[in-house]
Order: sequence, then structure tokens, then C-alpha cells
Amino acid sequence: MEILKPVKKVDLGDPAEGAPKLGDDDAAAALVTFCATWESGSAFLANCAATLAEGLHKANGDYEDTDLAIKQAVKSVKTVLV
Repeated sequence: MEILKPVKKVDLGDPAEGAPKLGDDDAAAALVTFCATWESGSAFLANCAATLAEGLHKANGDYEDTDLAIKQAVKSVKTVLV
């Protein structure tokens, strides 16, 4: 399942390191802050998505197990009635 593969880490280190080359201290500081915030936020969202994917995968397994159990129970009752 493609969706369950881990998300690649977003690395904005290079843009952040190049910030001083902008020539404007405020713009450089803003870029560094943005890059750090973006990396933290993307890591948080990736972790949330992974947790959600694990839950959905488990729910799917539970659904399949329940479906199989119901089919077996119906088959068992049908066999007894015949």
C-alpha cells in the first residue's frame, strides 16, 4: 500500500543557510524562521498521517476479520439447517 509508506522528511536546510545572502537581515530572519517552522509542521503532519494510516489499516483488518466471521457463522447455521 503506497499510502502507508513513510513520508520523506522535508529538508529546507539549504534555503535557510542561504538566507544571509538575501542582503536584508529581516528577510533572512524571516526565511530562517519559515524554514524551521515548515520543517516542524511537516514532520508533525507526517506523523499524524502515519498514525491515521495505521488506524485505518487496523480498521480494515478488523472489518475483514468480522466479515469472515459472519460468513463462517452463516455457513455454519446453513449447514445445521440443511
